[in-house]
Amino acid sequence: MSFYRFLITLVMVFICFSPLANAEDLSTLTLEQATQLAINHNLQLKSALARRDVGQTQIKTANARLNPYLMSDNGIAERTYRLGLEQYIELGGKRKSRVAVATAQSQVIEADIRTQMLNLRTDVRRAYSHLYNALERKKTYQNIVQTTAELLAVAKKRQQSGDVAMVDVLGARIAFANARNDEQTVAYQAIEAKNRLSSLMNQPLEPNIQLAPPTTFAQENLLLIPQSPKSGQPLQVQVSEAVVNLDALIQQAMKDRPELQGNLRAQAVEQKQLALARANRIPSLRLAAGPDLVTGLDGVFSAFFMMGNLEIPVFNRQQDPIQEALAQIKQLQLPQQSLKNQITYEVINAHIAFIANKERVKNYETELLPDAEHVVTLARLSFQEEKASILTPINAQ
Repeated sequence: MSFYRFLITLVMVFICFSPLANAEDLSTLTLEQATQLAINHNLQLKSALARRDVGQTQIKTANARLNPYLMSDNGIAERTYRLGLEQYIELGGKRKSRVAVATAQSQVIEADIRTQMLNLRTDVRRAYSHLYNALERKKTYQNIVQTTAELLAVAKKRQQSGDVAMVDVLGARIAFANARNDEQTVAYQAIEAKNRLSSLMNQPLEPNIQLAPPTTFAQENLLLIPQSPKSGQPLQVQVSEAVVNLDALIQQAMKDRPELQGNLRAQAVEQKQLALARANRIPSLRLAAGPDLVTGLDGVFSAFFMMGNLEIPVFNRQQDPIQEALAQIKQLQLPQQSLKNQITYEVINAHIAFIANKERVKNYETELLPDAEHVVTLARLSFQEEKASILTPINAQ
């Protein structure tokens, strides 16, 4: 096999086994589709979901019972032979406390997954909106370049016939060059936004992809996180329509933001760790039992033996684990109010931006854009009637 054939075969194998080889047809895309694709294929979210199985395994490990030991205690001088079983019996609810700790840790993992899913959904919405806006600006600048090129051609013809001065042609040429530069800048911004969205979805986008306008909020939009076959129900995030009332938004954020839930669940883990440390102060029992076979000059006889060991908690009474759990609880309680303040200000700032942008959109749609279109029309008429310079319609455009 030649080197080139080997190289082609290697490239084909890479394409077939690449994670993007089975990508979906993304010639058209909506915000809801982009979000669901990101949830299904985003590698960071998949990594977080894999931790769910780790948490479930830790619960099973904590719930496991200790194996018995096979023991042998033989005395040659006394001709005594003992063979029995030794079992470590946990007292004080240690196994139950370990299961409670593992369960609380699993709930922390679920809160982390919700947080990552919320951040992913936010990033997808932002990237989708940036790409949509970039593509729309690209269309606008393409129209401006085309219109400016047409005006430049007209200016050249009129300059040749002596109707306009050379300075008008130079101005139109500069405007055309600036329009092309702006078009290239916006095209580069569209490429950056497309790459960002592709990275979040872990899916390639078509070069001429068509995006639907991003919706403000989807009514009862349920985003399902893929669940592990060994885990519980899939997570759901329900997004309702935007509420104008600021107090209602803040209350909803305090109820649903996973950062707060994650902090409370982390505190619950430390509470369970404290209970486990206190349970470990109670000594556990080690019991051994079995047949006792004695052979000697007087004959052979057998009996039954039982031995027990109980730890005396004199030096180690779990002081350090208890103090550590108490310190961890105190440490986690301090950021709780800070998180509430942060979320409150985030909601306030987002609410202000939402109201302001909504008013800006209204002004653009009802006043600025209609007036601007009217000015462009009048400027073109003035130029066609030779009442204005070529720069007038260019500047209006």
